[in-house]
Amino acid sequence: MPRPFPHARGTAVLLAAAVTAASLLAASPAQADTRRVAVPAARPAWASATADSGAVAASTDVELELALQLPDEPAARAFALAVSTPGSPQYRQVLSPEEWTARFAPTQATVDTVADAVRAAGLTVETVPSSRLFLLLKGSAAQVDAFFATRLHVFDVDGEQRVAPVRAATLPQPVARSVAAVTFAHPRFTAGPAAKATKRPTVSPCSAYWRQHVVKLPRKAYGARTASTPLCGYSAAQLRAMYGLKGSRLDGAGQTVAVVGAFGSPSMRRDLATYSTRNGLPAAAYTEIRPAATEESFGCSAADWQPEQALDLEAIHAVAPKARLVFVGAGDCGSGFDVAMSRVLDGGLASIVSNSWGATGLDTLADSSADPATKQSMVVMLHQQLQAAGQGVGLYFASGDLGDDSALLGTPAVDFPASSPFVTAVGGTAVGVDKKGKRVFTTVWGENVSVLSGKPHAKWSPKLPGDFAAGAGGGASSLFAAPGYQRGVVPAGLAGGMRTSTDVAALAASTTGFQVGFRPSGPSGRYTTTAAGGTSLATPIVAAQMALAQQATGRRIGFANPALYALGRSTPAVFRDVAPSATRRAVAVTSTMRHSPTLLVTLDRDSSLAARRGYDLPTGLGELTPAALVALGRL
Repeated sequence: MPRPFPHARGTAVLLAAAVTAASLLAASPAQADTRRVAVPAARPAWASATADSGAVAASTDVELELALQLPDEPAARAFALAVSTPGSPQYRQVLSPEEWTARFAPTQATVDTVADAVRAAGLTVETVPSSRLFLLLKGSAAQVDAFFATRLHVFDVDGEQRVAPVRAATLPQPVARSVAAVTFAHPRFTAGPAAKATKRPTVSPCSAYWRQHVVKLPRKAYGARTASTPLCGYSAAQLRAMYGLKGSRLDGAGQTVAVVGAFGSPSMRRDLATYSTRNGLPAAAYTEIRPAATEESFGCSAADWQPEQALDLEAIHAVAPKARLVFVGAGDCGSGFDVAMSRVLDGGLASIVSNSWGATGLDTLADSSADPATKQSMVVMLHQQLQAAGQGVGLYFASGDLGDDSALLGTPAVDFPASSPFVTAVGGTAVGVDKKGKRVFTTVWGENVSVLSGKPHAKWSPKLPGDFAAGAGGGASSLFAAPGYQRGVVPAGLAGGMRTSTDVAALAASTTGFQVGFRPSGPSGRYTTTAAGGTSLATPIVAAQMALAQQATGRRIGFANPALYALGRSTPAVFRDVAPSATRRAVAVTSTMRHSPTLLVTLDRDSSLAARRGYDLPTGLGELTPAALVALGRL
């Protein structure tokens, strides 16, 4: 699951500030004349005097994004819910991309007004999607200074250079009237560690199934003297058996699943072919749309994203081997994601979109009054989510890989876009299967590490279960109120009146993960396999299951949450509830090197996010079963 990273590199610099049109129009006469409107709070919280390194060179290229106002956002929101809610007279009466744009998107006249003003200032309009939701702009720092009547400076923040205005900016009044947000820095999305091909130390053999190989523990753990070695990564056959699909005719035929990621692996087509051959699967029907130009940065490179792309596509192909696959790559880890998502939605490329990326804690950070810019960076994505629901497209987002995020942020938080009430947030589980593919256990995904240290076999340190290392994200939003579809299912004590994530879950623990394969050095390189996990794995699994649900009933699911929670109220047994377990599950890692320590990874503790019967934060309603897939289509 990728996490955010601020970005400034080379001559193309992204600024970090945003404002709403509402705040623009609220400017007092003292703040603006009849020709321009002041932009209050344009300076982000980190743009302090102590971090100021001086003015940006006038010739420096600057990129920014203008999100346009929807003519009637409440109507777009109401329609999105109406076509997604079982029992509604409009249920499943979705629009085509062209129909949604004509009914809910900004008008072409609005785009022309803004674009004309931008071009008159010497700035270039780089991109306007068919849905007309935003404009990507580029120009020199001097041109941006003039357009916003401000001055851009460079700020040193956490070792990175960022750019922001040092005084209040203004916009021409006709532009301000049409603009929902000016985003001078989008959240940075980078490839998550759980999806990477992490090299493990030389250990005793990995297990093809639970406890195929065990480690004899020098000191007891949870009353046992042995523990399974980490799994090598489940095969496609094991994954289908795990989800009750062994022998099933459901294979995703007739369905298309899109994956949105960054850049584009040069070896993906060949990697999919190799994966299919090794797993006895039919050749993948695969299409990729890679960006014409790319911009990499620290923590955001093609090498970071290559294993993520392989994981997403191979997991979908494993569960739904005859579904068509479409990969759409962003050209950078910022506004490029908006461009990629618009390509999927405006082009009607798929009815299901898997997104194994997000911004750690962004929902909670955006609620802080200290930096209103963060909240405004969400505007385009929120508008795209309404478009997706209105068109009957389901968006699935990873809930995160850091549990409640407190280990990183110091306080519990939830990730965005997973926290949005118009996407399906996917949490994670750890699953063990036996030699025949039968489940041995299912727990919440939360990995905690302890080391046998001190005098020979003295003690586990830290005390078992150890220090938290990774786990499914989840929690109550700080921004979004509880949607109606969650009422009566999510306990009030968990929600506190707010939207909670996650919604559903699937396999995520890397120690009981999925075997992914790719060529790190390109198409001519050596095919390498590794066990991968994270909610980066769970998300494409759920997306593939939704393809099976659509195949089973011949009906488009679309935005799934209202239907999922309707089942949670009426027939909760169709979900595999991930309840608390009295038996602790752990894997042991021991190196073959002499005197090396023994590591024990306990699987079922996810920071403060506890498993409970029924709905819980790390797994939501639970895992989808074949019965759930059929029931979804019949609502």
